[in-house]
Amino acid sequence: CADRDGDGYSNAGDPFPDDATQWADRDGDNRGDNPNGSNPDAFPDDTSQWKDSDGDGYGDNPGGAIGDAFPSDSTQWSDEDGDGYGDNIDGINGDVCPLEYGESFEDITRGCPDSDLDGVTDPVDAFPDDPFQWADSDGDGYGDNTLVPSGDDCVEVFGKSFEKGRQGCPDADLDGYADVDDAFPEDFEQWLDTDGDGWGDNYFFTNTTVADEENVGMFITLREQRGDAFPEIISQWSDVDGDGWGDNLSSYNRVDNFPLRVSQWNDFDGDGYGDNAVYTPLGAEEGTLPLAAYQPDECPKVPGTSSIDVFGCLDSDEDGVSDLNDPCIWDPEISEGARTVVTCSITTDPTLQASEEEGVSLLSSNVSTLQFMGGAIIFLLALIFVAQISKAASRRKAVEAKRQEQMVQESFGEEEERRQAWIQHYIAEGNYAEARSLGWEGTEGLPEWKQHELQQQAEQEAAIPTMFDLENL
Repeated sequence: CADRDGDGYSNAGDPFPDDATQWADRDGDNRGDNPNGSNPDAFPDDTSQWKDSDGDGYGDNPGGAIGDAFPSDSTQWSDEDGDGYGDNIDGINGDVCPLEYGESFEDITRGCPDSDLDGVTDPVDAFPDDPFQWADSDGDGYGDNTLVPSGDDCVEVFGKSFEKGRQGCPDADLDGYADVDDAFPEDFEQWLDTDGDGWGDNYFFTNTTVADEENVGMFITLREQRGDAFPEIISQWSDVDGDGWGDNLSSYNRVDNFPLRVSQWNDFDGDGYGDNAVYTPLGAEEGTLPLAAYQPDECPKVPGTSSIDVFGCLDSDEDGVSDLNDPCIWDPEISEGARTVVTCSITTDPTLQASEEEGVSLLSSNVSTLQFMGGAIIFLLALIFVAQISKAASRRKAVEAKRQEQMVQESFGEEEERRQAWIQHYIAEGNYAEARSLGWEGTEGLPEWKQHELQQQAEQEAAIPTMFDLENL
């Protein structure tokens, strides 16, 4: 067969019939497969590539397979972000940011962007997305530029504070408040103390159920508290029962006389029973019906010890039943039945009787004292008469004796004034029992049946003839 170039391949079977150095073209790109021939194909099996000028294994045709973006630079071949800097960081003009388009030509930032356009490229910009910040000397996340709100208030000191307009300053407990602003710098739960009582304003609690020591087998709900329950009251901070009244009894503000009873807080008469008959729980929705309170004081203005029929009323015989319902108010052995039916063993106040006996004894003693003093005076007068001592000496002795007599009389007078003052004090307080123990005979505060009984007794005593009446018979 004809072979024009004499390479041993017929013209019909030679893709290069006029080139004796080439005879095969496997990929059909018109470049011969013989690497030693003319116009050889560096990629004999790749129709998109045929030349590799820099010999790096990537074809000069950038649009072909394994194309070389840098056909004259054997150290670079790819430019993923298209910024003109090769992706091989170790090559010539390597791109520091191979996946981000950038025009920086500095060695440490070559090919990197300046996302916030602040003039500092992203790799060296501590805040690449903030045009007002670029440096962070202490590395706390707050920029050194203090001319803008995002600036670090403590530029050279690491800190994580961000509250109260103070950023980047030391915050030991990491609650957001700088130590200089934090009333509790080592307690991350607290930072403010409005009333200055040492308890933080951030109040929270957990309800817990505990045994009721006053009522065996029963339970009450109390609070495990953190912080100040009363952030604006310096003398209160705790509210264990959650009724809105403080547990500090020494305070003069919102004192809870029953710190473990959510339904009671006031005790006007101080008898240990609360003034509330009903109460509405703190924080209850509007329209919530009131609940029954714990041991309500039936007589909230008068101290009392009754605890069986009602709480907190007068109980003269201390048998637990109030004088209101006790048929025998002075007899502790009888507390049931009708007053017109039962027979009371004790019908008068034992303490009043004891006081009267003491008064008689005191009067008798005083009379004896006066008799003795009278005898002494007579004796002195006799001595004066017999001895005929000088008038001056006699006068001095007489004056002294009279002064002593006046002192005795004044002493009795002062004692009577004190007794009357205490009686008036007890009457003003409504404490009639104490007033009677001092000799007061009024009927205020007594049940109607008792007043009637005393009235009848007075009428009977008035009907008894006196010694004066008997002498006139």
